[in-house]
Amino acid sequence: MRKVAVIISAVVLALILIVTGVGCPAPADLTVGCKSFTEQYIIGQMMKQLLEDRGFTVELVSDLSTSQLREGMEAGDIDICAEYTGTAWMVLLAHQREPGRDNNEVYRLVEEEEEGNSFIWLNPIWNNNTYALASWPEFVAQHELEMLSDLAALYRENDGEIQTAVGEEFSQRPDGLPALESHYNFTIAESYLSVTVPPATCLQSLEQHECEVAMVFGTDAAIDEHGWYVYPDDEAFSPPYDLTPYVREEVLAEHPEIADILNELVGTFPGGGEPATLDIVAECQQVWQGLNAKVDIDGMGADQVAHEYLVERGLIEE
Repeated sequence: MRKVAVIISAVVLALILIVTGVGCPAPADLTVGCKSFTEQYIIGQMMKQLLEDRGFTVELVSDLSTSQLREGMEAGDIDICAEYTGTAWMVLLAHQREPGRDNNEVYRLVEEEEEGNSFIWLNPIWNNNTYALASWPEFVAQHELEMLSDLAALYRENDGEIQTAVGEEFSQRPDGLPALESHYNFTIAESYLSVTVPPATCLQSLEQHECEVAMVFGTDAAIDEHGWYVYPDDEAFSPPYDLTPYVREEVLAEHPEIADILNELVGTFPGGGEPATLDIVAECQQVWQGLNAKVDIDGMGADQVAHEYLVERGLIEE
């Protein structure tokens, strides 16, 4: 009888341990890193909240520079982050810009080279947050414009006499306005070009109809607020900056499910998991313009915006 009692006690204890979770392996601890601007806060929160929902414990480290984020990944202090393909190609991997390389090619090149650095790049979000030119939709409709090449043709037809505002850095940098004019074969007349400091003044100029064309970033909140039209870069002049989660190979080897979880997140954005097209990039930019506007214009917290997005897409429960 005593032997039976001991067996029963052991079974009962085992059941208690199973129910309470005592003795079971704890969820993995992950560190997610992000940079110090709105879009990065949002994607950082999205990855954190989704991974937590799937059973991981996650620490989010924010307000990092590009170099700090990379150093953290290399040192193993950060396990996951979302970086831009153009930043990876030209800054982290130190390659030169080559016009004509589209979103798909730059992503593929980064993915291949980074695997040799023990970093696994997952599916990209095709939001291309890079320098772009934008106008009010009335101007676009009036001149029947669609692509950046159409706008370039309009500059040529008007001897460059279209009021335009760009930021000081963009007016001087090697991949900025001079190179853009050369690539698309147009010139803005000097008296029609306003060079602004800081860059946000461009947005104010366009908002107040002081110019017809202004420099923006592809996912600026103001684009969503005012309904501006962003000209697609149909000749792939600008290096694409597509937001892409990547993971330390060591972490992914231990927890391969992370790839499926984050690729599921990417799959909720236009073209997620598919090759990029100009239409997909434009649609994805619009999604991120709206997300950024919720923080920068509506005053919501990045954590709230991320949570709302994940719930609406059915990735997590309310």
